[in-house]
Amino acid sequence: MTEAELILRDFLESVLKERGSQQKEVRIQEINSDGANYTALLFLINVETFDKELKLFAKVANITDEARRALDCDNLFCTEKFVYNQLIPLYKNLQKDLDEEHKFIFPEFYGFNDVYGKEIVILENVLESGYKPYSRFKSMDWDHGRVCVEALARFHALSFALRKSDPEGFQKIATDMALRSDTQSMEHYNLYQFVTMVEDAGRFLKDDHLDKVRKLMYCKGNFEKFKKPLSTPVIVHGDYRLSNLLFKGTGSDLETVVVDYQTVYIGCPVADLYYIIFLGSDEHFRSLYYDKLINHYYTSLEEALKRLAVDPVEVYPRENFESDLKESLPFVVLTALAALPNVLADVGSVQKTNCKFDVKDFIKPKFSDLYKERLRGIISDFVSWNVI
Repeated sequence: MTEAELILRDFLESVLKERGSQQKEVRIQEINSDGANYTALLFLINVETFDKELKLFAKVANITDEARRALDCDNLFCTEKFVYNQLIPLYKNLQKDLDEEHKFIFPEFYGFNDVYGKEIVILENVLESGYKPYSRFKSMDWDHGRVCVEALARFHALSFALRKSDPEGFQKIATDMALRSDTQSMEHYNLYQFVTMVEDAGRFLKDDHLDKVRKLMYCKGNFEKFKKPLSTPVIVHGDYRLSNLLFKGTGSDLETVVVDYQTVYIGCPVADLYYIIFLGSDEHFRSLYYDKLINHYYTSLEEALKRLAVDPVEVYPRENFESDLKESLPFVVLTALAALPNVLADVGSVQKTNCKFDVKDFIKPKFSDLYKERLRGIISDFVSWNVI
């Protein structure tokens, strides 16, 4: 039995005891994330008690101290603990009177272990309810894009509702999130990362396209604006990509559940929207559905806000949304350069952060052919749209 499994078994026992569940048998199976998770080992858990069987999922921190510092994992784990212990209960209360079909769905939370180096989160295993992952190497189709932005709109609507119902509480959350982030050190890290990515990307971008990207990257003040709230700050997911959503059903019956809340922060709602579109689609999909998907997000947000007794015109009018779209769009290039290489990395090239870790290797991952194709498509779109 591995050390991670031993730690998990000890914590699981305390969680079950606190819930008053007496276990008869526990079966734990480690699963492979196929390169979709860098900081933790993943486990499926079956627990037989005297009155029922529990199907659970767990993440156990598995990362070296060096990688932990480089990737700011203290903040990631602290954020995840806050979301499951504090934010989700607030959100569940806000939507307690909604019909089930209109709620934003969170997996049932069982416990969070915050011991340094042994962080664990235990949730229900939604795979047992029929949910399945979508390949991170495939471009989304319309139905998957549709349910992604519907869920995102409901998630953002809860933030607007929280700010309206408890302005002081919302402000405290925003302040606490800012204090947890070492903005200055991360700013230096991001600057080095983006500069490195730009120059490496030059190997497979057209010369005139690379010049346009360089101009955007090196424009004074752009890094300070990146990930900052614009017209209307909300609590955003921060890593809203296909790998962090699970799906069940097909066509009009397709449903989704969102997972992994380590990167939640106070930002602009458009940031999440662009993240899922540009990290989850190719140039062909956007040529067919980009405008339709943008519009579907906002109409879904309007509907979700009204169900929560929040006036969309009061909190996020269409003109503010359009302004945010326009102002944020150039920064999609930063997101693509920084995040897309790891999102689309071949499984065999994913760096193991629980082994010898070199942050320069993490910042400069091996570029897959799919990444090159997707990045060229994004830059081509932005040039043809006169964004850059």
